[in-house]
Amino acid sequence: MENARLARVTGAEPTEMLAAALATLGASSIDDALDRLTELRKDLTRLAIRDARRDARRPAPLPAGMVYEPELARARPDRKDHEIRGRLLYGELLGRHTFFQVAAWSIAGLRLSRRDATLLEHLGVNTQLLDPRIWPLAVTRRIARRGAPLARSLVGGIAALFTPNITVEPVAAFMRILDEAQAAVDGGTPVAAFVEARLRAGRRFAGFGRPVLGPDERVPHALRLARRFGRGSGASVRLALAIERALRESKGLAVNSAGIQGAIMRDMGFAPAGAAAFCALYFVVPLLAHHAFVVERR
Repeated sequence: MENARLARVTGAEPTEMLAAALATLGASSIDDALDRLTELRKDLTRLAIRDARRDARRPAPLPAGMVYEPELARARPDRKDHEIRGRLLYGELLGRHTFFQVAAWSIAGLRLSRRDATLLEHLGVNTQLLDPRIWPLAVTRRIARRGAPLARSLVGGIAALFTPNITVEPVAAFMRILDEAQAAVDGGTPVAAFVEARLRAGRRFAGFGRPVLGPDERVPHALRLARRFGRGSGASVRLALAIERALRESKGLAVNSAGIQGAIMRDMGFAPAGAAAFCALYFVVPLLAHHAFVVERR
């Protein structure tokens, strides 16, 4: 309820309030989600008709047990500034660092070089596939066509976009596989033996294959960019290509864009969660593009 209230304070529509409540519940099934929302129906209805302006005048209380951690970010009125992981936004970052450098610092706590930040920007261009038949983009367009505002279009599109099967989650999953593979290799296990053991155990390889469209046309471009910016021979990239060789022989699988992206970012120092969150910057753009395109033509 607290997250639904905070959404209401911002002026969110009932649909977005429900989305905030539903995401907080973390229901295990459709029935569970509907049952739990039904339990909250009266409270949510009362909340939706309350004066949001009155709520907005009150500071939002922290949920029980939650503490804002100043090492991530805080307002600094004493400096007329804002602090992000101990660095001042206006005093240290603005005008000195690129957006992607600041994003990497905010999301992952990494001080990226301009060269690495530029590489990530080019890799972001490499991900801009806007074919309207792509499932999450189709969802976004259909919602927008019904007259929905931006927030509702994004809620629907994101629900179909950030899943274990596409976009950012496979980046993180493959980085964890690289962690396992590196540990095995360091322990004396050949890459081919690691791959074979994982296949025998029935464990899938995120970052490989592309069931619908076939071989991923983004991969050669990503590798070319990695070489151009000095990241083509990093330990993670070499390990990823060694895994690919083994999987090609045993299963006919080739590495996909998520796998290469994860390998490059691992060599930059990203952890899986930070890499996935950073890559979300890439994939929101197609959703925004389709919403705006449909709205302009309604």
